[in-house]
Amino acid sequence: MAESTETAILAGGCAWIMQPLLSQPAGVLSTRIGWMGGEGDNPTEEVPHGHAEVVKVVFDPEQLSYRGLLEVYFQVHRADLAEDVVGSIYRSEIFYTSEEQRSVAEGTIRDVDASGHWLGKTVTRISPEGVFWEKGPEEQDYLQRYPNVFRPPFPRQDDTSEDVSSST
Repeated sequence: MAESTETAILAGGCAWIMQPLLSQPAGVLSTRIGWMGGEGDNPTEEVPHGHAEVVKVVFDPEQLSYRGLLEVYFQVHRADLAEDVVGSIYRSEIFYTSEEQRSVAEGTIRDVDASGHWLGKTVTRISPEGVFWEKGPEEQDYLQRYPNVFRPPFPRQDDTSEDVSSST
């Protein structure tokens, strides 16, 4: 691990999809999926207690800035869809771990809204970090272990065209 690391906690839809996408940028050291932002203990899919599915990202700030990670985050989920459309557990929310992260998140949202990237304004909440309830080992890196379960929506690729990205 790097000498100095930083942690970001991001909710933006299905954690199975978000985890591999948020793992991609250079500087990301690890990701874990879990729950945060609710009131009860030991959340589950059946009884989430108001928690959202989250990805906890540990990264090297010398290789990837928090702002850079947030820019990826806003490219890989629909930040303009209201909770009543996507469901509370799949809401868009940034859980900050410091006042500096809160400030960067607020500025990034202002810039995303000004960019016109989404049809409407982002509905992303900004909240202080809470208790991280890690999901079990069977949930971690799910799409890596079961790549044919479903195709993540991002990055979009047309099955009929030649893939020009590097194959891994």
